[in-house]
Amino acid sequence: MLSSISSTYGGLYNYAGLYGTSPLSSVYAASGQSGFGAAAPSLYNLGQQAESYQVKLSGYGQLRSAADTLNAALDKLKTNAGVAPYKATSSSEAVLTATASAGVASAGTYSVAVSQLATAQTLTSAPVADTDSTVVGSGSLTFRAGSYNSSQNSFSPGTSPDVTVNIATGNGTLGGIASAINNAKAGVKATIVQAQGGGYQLQLTASNTGTDNTVKITAKDASGNLLLTNAGLGQLSFDPTVTAANGKNLSETAAQNALLTVDGKPIISQSNAVSYGIDGVTLNLAATGTSAVQVGVNRDATAFSASVKGFVDAYNSFQKSVSDLSNVTSTSANPPLPNDALTAQLGKSVSEAVKRAAAGFGNARLSFADLGVVRQTDGSLTLDSSKLQSAFSANPDSATALVSSAANKLSSVLASNTASTSALQYTTQALQRSIQSVNTNKSVLQNYSSPSSFFGQPFQYSQFSYLLSSIALNGVQRYSQVSKL
Repeated sequence: MLSSISSTYGGLYNYAGLYGTSPLSSVYAASGQSGFGAAAPSLYNLGQQAESYQVKLSGYGQLRSAADTLNAALDKLKTNAGVAPYKATSSSEAVLTATASAGVASAGTYSVAVSQLATAQTLTSAPVADTDSTVVGSGSLTFRAGSYNSSQNSFSPGTSPDVTVNIATGNGTLGGIASAINNAKAGVKATIVQAQGGGYQLQLTASNTGTDNTVKITAKDASGNLLLTNAGLGQLSFDPTVTAANGKNLSETAAQNALLTVDGKPIISQSNAVSYGIDGVTLNLAATGTSAVQVGVNRDATAFSASVKGFVDAYNSFQKSVSDLSNVTSTSANPPLPNDALTAQLGKSVSEAVKRAAAGFGNARLSFADLGVVRQTDGSLTLDSSKLQSAFSANPDSATALVSSAANKLSSVLASNTASTSALQYTTQALQRSIQSVNTNKSVLQNYSSPSSFFGQPFQYSQFSYLLSSIALNGVQRYSQVSKL
């Protein structure tokens, strides 16, 4: 019995940490406390420690977010086209406008003369008395788009499939035929126009301009027989290669191509949007002109200014975030990362990348200072817009290359400082593990300091406190007395 009692009390005291072998010993050691009576201050200390780690982890998260935001702003500035795309201008927008794309190879000035616009083929029927009561005929109309060669009187079908429109007996008026054609999307637009001498006509206009979009219409009756004569639905047949009233029963205004010259070189275009002649530039023709139009292709000065301003703003925003996270200021008395070396190093690396940025060689070498981007005493950048425009006007390609080069180098710095193998990533992971460890210790301490875990059943807290205080104060003496029974 003595041994049993001794074992019971000995186990109890050991549980309280008197022998230093309880599951809580590591928790007490970590918190600088010992014994069961230290449970409350240990939980408090562990909570403070977890909060401190969490503040730092949040700070590094904000630092990473600031770096990602800066990197996102740099993405569109990594190419010359992103910094200052080419822009095309016209000396006479009444004749043509010009649009530059990413395919522009270099700046230049071009002389463009427009002698003819591209037009769409128009076919017009003979007039009828009424649009909704006069029946033209029934059967089917098949539309085929292709190219007509007037010199050879030949028609070559295009790649678009034929479209057949069925015309029912009760739908054979001009209005019914026009609706059926438009609903079928047959490659033409059908409209009803009023004839000059009275009555109404069906007008068919090809959807696209140019001779390659000439429309051929084949009319058939309900049995599938060709209708070539100028009667019934045959009135709407049109074959450009045959004679009138023999399958060529609509009057035609033939399609034509755009004709122009670029620096004296003749160009024929099916469309008034001419995408060849000047590499990377589309000429949108609006009228013929009596004299040549000058088309200029140059870097966009307005876009360049916006790009540099965006670069400066993104840089300043990042450096402000770095300062707010690590420095005590009037608005941030308790920064999450005070005097943090990792934060300071990232801010310095970004600053040095901008400081070293340059483009060109010799007398043509440009730095950000040459563009009017000046560093202030607090580390931020300011922009002199007048100096920026002067530098750009003097050498637009070098100025553009400087910004795109700096964006790429700065992006590389940010990538290396936030990569999976970076110090920032390792530090973040270490903090996460520390928080997890502290939370585990808190959980252990909470479990072993609860009455139910101590006795295996609910117990009154006053009795529990009294027993623990007695054990803590007189543990060794009580254990010795009991062991002698």
